Amino acid sequence: MILYNIKELEKLLINGKLSDKLAFKYLFIHLILFTLAGYIPIDSDNPAWSIWVHLLISLVAIIWGVRKTFEINQEGDNRDYFKRFISLSFVAGIRTFVIGLIISFLLVIGNKVAEHMISSSGQYLWIEVSELVGYTLLNIVFFYILIKSFKRVNSLDEKESSMEAVKV
Repeated sequence: MILYNIKELEKLLINGKLSDKLAFKYLFIHLILFTLAGYIPIDSDNPAWSIWVHLLISLVAIIWGVRKTFEINQEGDNRDYFKRFISLSFVAGIRTFVIGLIISFLLVIGNKVAEHMISSSGQYLWIEVSELVGYTLLNIVFFYILIKSFKRVNSLDEKESSMEAVKV
């Protein structure tokens, strides 16, 4: 894996010698570093435990979800992983955003109810925990949509390949 010599990487790409597996490693490490960078401490009102739990949820979701999509693609026709990942994750992200709006609305209602039922010290913990639950749900929804899409794409490709083999 080339980490600094971009000219060498360009040669691999130009000559078509960069494998999907190596490109997957670049994507995987890029996503992990991007996730870690999002948790660099900047004046935050959130307690440290909340930040660490957020980070853990993000890392587990990305590591598990991206690996799972790659495995599904390899077990299927093992083609066009990056085209599939980029396009399907975009649409899965849009769908997750819409679902996130609904979850946010429900959390706002839950927090308003909690204001009247929980003491002020308990409200702070309730808000932190409800945000973490909502964030976890959004990660689950996103990767559920993405993984289901990868499975459908691979099952349809397998059906089309078997139908073409029968025709020949």
